[in-house]
Amino acid sequence: MKVDMDGNFEVTASPAETFVFITEPRTFAPILPYFKELHSVEGDGFGVLLEVGVPQIRGQADVAARRVESVPNERVVYTINGRHALGMIDARMTFVIEPLDAGSRVNWTSEGTVSGTLASLAQGILLPLARRQVKSLVVAVQKELGVVQPEPAASASLMKRSVTSMKGLFGATRAKSPNEDLPS
Repeated sequence: MKVDMDGNFEVTASPAETFVFITEPRTFAPILPYFKELHSVEGDGFGVLLEVGVPQIRGQADVAARRVESVPNERVVYTINGRHALGMIDARMTFVIEPLDAGSRVNWTSEGTVSGTLASLAQGILLPLARRQVKSLVVAVQKELGVVQPEPAASASLMKRSVTSMKGLFGATRAKSPNEDLPS
């Protein structure tokens, strides 16, 4: 079963800080949903033990991640292989980091395949569950790296005062009707 997703989020951390966070298993792995243990950290790879606990899928999943592409402060690609008693997941996760005035935007894609009993048991809930876990992960990353606050919308009274001021500067004008300039 294919499980492909993508999205983006913004953080107040610089692209360099964001890149370091995403590429350091000791900081990134513990915020993963269902995280239990980090192991086998060596070179560009690491292992994570996840405690999975949804109705049809219970138990532990051993996940191996390997960084296969890395452009400092810009792009990171991981291959992910997960094993559970009920099946397997093989995925490719890409993070592209863009600088913003207020920090960084992280554009991510995940292209995965779930196979085995896991895919047939959880078919109806797998994608919604994955989306919910990604949202949880994004919130955790933003908690660590800072949430970019949206610009407050101008209040209606401020807008009204601005329009009134502009009319005062340039004089009140009104739109002419289409027949106003025609000779009678």
